[in-house]
Order: sequence, then structure tokens, then C-alpha cells
Amino acid sequence: MPFVKAGPDQYLLVGRKGVLEDRGSAVQAFLLPGTIYVLVPSTKQEAAFEFTQETRDGIPLRFKGIIVYRVTDPLTAARLFDFGHDGVAQITTLLTHISLGELRHAVSHMTMVECIEQRKTTLGGVVEEALRQAIHGGTGDGGDWGISVEVGQVAQVFIVDTQLRQQLEAEVRNEIKLKSEQSDLHTREAVELAEMGSDDRIQQQKLATDKEALRRGEEMELAAINRDRRMAAERLITERQSLEVEREKVGLEMELERARTATETPVRLLRIENETQILRNDLERQRLENQVKELEVDTTMLLKRAQEALRREMLPIEQAPRIVEAASKVLQGTQLVAYGQDGHLLDQVGPILDLVARAVRTATGPTGGLGAAGAGTTGAGTAPTAPPA
Repeated sequence: MPFVKAGPDQYLLVGRKGVLEDRGSAVQAFLLPGTIYVLVPSTKQEAAFEFTQETRDGIPLRFKGIIVYRVTDPLTAARLFDFGHDGVAQITTLLTHISLGELRHAVSHMTMVECIEQRKTTLGGVVEEALRQAIHGGTGDGGDWGISVEVGQVAQVFIVDTQLRQQLEAEVRNEIKLKSEQSDLHTREAVELAEMGSDDRIQQQKLATDKEALRRGEEMELAAINRDRRMAAERLITERQSLEVEREKVGLEMELERARTATETPVRLLRIENETQILRNDLERQRLENQVKELEVDTTMLLKRAQEALRREMLPIEQAPRIVEAASKVLQGTQLVAYGQDGHLLDQVGPILDLVARAVRTATGPTGGLGAAGAGTTGAGTAPTAPPA
């Protein structure tokens, strides 16, 4: 199974079972057995030609030309030309022969000068028309070769006879020299005529120039005076307009200031009133905060005082057991007799016992058992009697 690769400047044509197919450019393909292929160039091709032909006036000329074409329909071109055996050369040969035949016929009916002067117009048109008729002129099966001609022209024309060429060149040079000398002669004549009439013209032109200068000077002075007057008037008008504009500006500013004052006064009063109300609210809030602080201080002081009073009230109660215990220890084992010669002892101990009794009553309250016991101890001049020994 052959592998075929077509570059970007080639068409790949594949034929199988009597059908020719264009696979395009820049492609690769594996071909089945029995398949044929051909590569058709897609780039521009050049066909150069050169020939010698005598003109109608019997002067041999050599012509060089060029034809640029390219294949636009590869299928049609492949059916007409064998690209497997240099089909491009076949197309080039055909185009060259067609161009040469038509050009020989055309040159034989033209003069040498016409061939040289009409090289790009008439002769180029002959080549293009001949190629167009040959390629697209029409045959029984459509008459198109599958190519398009982009350029068909005669590039150069040479005179074959060297003597004739030199003679023609000499004639051309002489003609050019003659034209140059005639031009110089006409120039000198014109200069002499100009010199002859130059003085009169110069004088007349000078007088005319002086008059024109005087007239222009007067016109310029008048124009300057008028311009100064106009500028002064315009300046005065401008100053008046400026004063009017300034007066209107001052009036508008005063109006704007009055309007702004009238507009801002209620706003300022309202702002001041709001600020005063805010200050009053702040003052009231400060006063309330001070009162709250004073209440907190008073509450704290009252709490401390209540705690101290409660402490003072609780102190005797806390110390009562110790007092009773101390008194019991003092009186323990002591026998008190309220009669006889020792009666003065009761008088001495009595105040101490009363003090102890009052302390116990104060500590234990009016319903305490200790208070009752104390009262019995100090009542009616009696004293506790110790048990007999």
C-alpha cells in the first residue's frame, strides 16, 4: 500500500476505477492497490519567449516576453496535460507557441516605431487576447485548460542590425541636439527681446510701483487710523460692558448673600436650639448620674453603718457566754451569807453582780434564762447559799 505526500505547492489527484479525485494540497494518503496518483503544481509558473521578426518597413527587431500562469483547476489540467511526464513544460510550450504566432503576425503589420512605442499596449494586448482565446476560447467539451494567465507581455524590443541601430541612435541624438539648439536659440531671442523692452517696462513698472506704493501707504495710514478708532470704540464698549457685567455680578453676589443669609438663619437658629437642647439633656443626664452616684454612696454608707450597728448588737451576744463563764469561774466555790457581821460583804459584791446581770440581760434579751437567773441572784438582798460542807 503506497504512501503519498503532497506539499503545500501541489495538488494531489487520485484515480481509481475510472474516477479522478482531487484530494487537495498539503495532504498525506495511503493508496489502495490499483490506485494511480499524480501531483500537479499549484504555484505560479513562468514561460519566457524570444523571437526576431521584420516589421512592415523591413527592419528586423528582436522581442523578449514573459507569460506568468498557474493551475486553477487541477482536474481539468490533468485531463489535458501529462503531469506525470512534465506537464508544466507542455503548458509552457503551448503558451509560448501561441504567443509567438500572434506576435509575428502583429509585428509584420506594424512599423518599427510603432513596435517600440506600443510594446506594452498593442503587443501586450495581442499576447493576452491570443492566450485568452486559446485557453477559454471554447471547444466541443468546454474549452478550458484549467489554468489562468496572470501576466502576458512583451518585455523588451531590440534592433537587430547594428549599423541601423547606430544610425537610428545617431539620428535620435541629432534630433535631440537640434531640438536643444533650437530651444537655446529661442531662449536667446526671448532674452534679447526681453532686454530690449526691459528698460521701458522697468520704468513703467517702477512708476506703477511707486504709485501703487503711495496708494498703499495712504490706504495703510487710513486703515491704521480707522483701526485705531475702531479699537478705541471697541475698547470703550468693552469697558462699559465690563462695568455692566461687574455691576450685575456685584448685584447678584449681594442677592445671593441675602438669599444665603435668609436661608441659613433658620438653619443656624435650629442648629443652636438643637445644640442647646443637647446641652440641657447632657446637663440633666449629668445631674441624674450625680444623683445616682450620691445614692450609691449613701447606700454604701448606710450598708456600712448597718453592718457596724449589727456588729455592735452581735458583739454582746457573742461575748455573753464568755461573760457568764467568767462570772461562774469567779463565784465558783464561794459561800455568800447575808446575815450577821459579814453583811457588809453583800453590799460590796452587790454592784458587781448587778453589772453582770445587766450585761447578761442585754446580751440575751428580755426572755433569756440567764437574765432571769441574774435577777434572782441580786433580788431582795438574798444571796446564793453554798451547800453544807
